[in-house]
Order: sequence, then structure tokens, then C-alpha cells
Amino acid sequence: MTIKQKNSALLIGFVTILILAYFLSISETLSLKRNYKNLKNQELLFANIPQRLQVLSQKEKYYDSLLQHYQITETSLQNNLLKTIDRYAENHSIRVVSFNEPHSILQNGKKTHSYMFRVSGDFNAILGLAYQLEQRSKFGMIASLHFEKIKNYRTGKETLEGQFVLQLVQ
Repeated sequence: MTIKQKNSALLIGFVTILILAYFLSISETLSLKRNYKNLKNQELLFANIPQRLQVLSQKEKYYDSLLQHYQITETSLQNNLLKTIDRYAENHSIRVVSFNEPHSILQNGKKTHSYMFRVSGDFNAILGLAYQLEQRSKFGMIASLHFEKIKNYRTGKETLEGQFVLQLVQ
């Protein structure tokens, strides 16, 4: 055998030994190392469970307090809206003239409910109701507020009415 043949046989033998070593031991070691990392990650997740449980219970208390503050109960949104309007009307001497059934529309996968109602009273009280509904109670957004001056010809008095369209996107 010549030196060139010996060197090529040595090179082929070395590459063959490297391939056998990889398949017999190194691949198993890498597999066990990946398994070890996965188990360590799961251990970290399970170690934080008491803290996460405590955070979730605090969030639950916070959300319950929000529901209590905004007086949202298990009843329907329409009943809560009507109750809020009625309570505001009693405190600010305005009158609920009409409250129509909600109109629902499905658009782009989102359901939009529109609640239409009319109230009668002075300008500042009606604007206060709009602020109460949109900012404080968070029922939705006021899509439209139309003021109309109506004259009662029998009594000769004029009243101001506001027609609201309140939209809630779900």
C-alpha cells in the first residue's frame, strides 16, 4: 500500500468512526439534553403555580368589585341599562319618554347591539346622562344624540327631548 492509499483509508476510517460515534452516543446525549431542558421548563412553570393562583384570585376580587361598582348583575344588559337610566332620571328630574327594543347586527364577525331611547328634560341633565352612560357606566358608546325641541300645543309649553343611540360591540 502506498502512502496515499493509507492516508485515504485513514481518512475514510476516521469519518466512519465519527458517524458511528454520533449515532451511537452523541445523538442520545443530545436527545437527553433536550428532554432535560423541557423538564426544567415544566418545573419552573409548576413552581410558580401558587403565585399565579394568588394573582388570579386578586384579579377575580378586582373584577367582582368592578361589577359591583358599575352595578352589573346576572341580568341582561338591557335591564341594567334601563335601571341606570331610570336611577339617573330620578336624581336629575328628567323623564324617560321611550325605550325601544335593541337592534342587533352582525358585521365582520362582531355583533353590534344598538339601544334607542328618548328622554325629556333640561339640556345639562341630558348631557349628564350621556356622560354617565358612556364614561361612568361603560355600557358602550353613544353613537348618536339628537336634541329636539317639542311644543305641546295643548299646554303651550316647550320641552327638550334627547334621542340616544347607544351602541355596544361584542
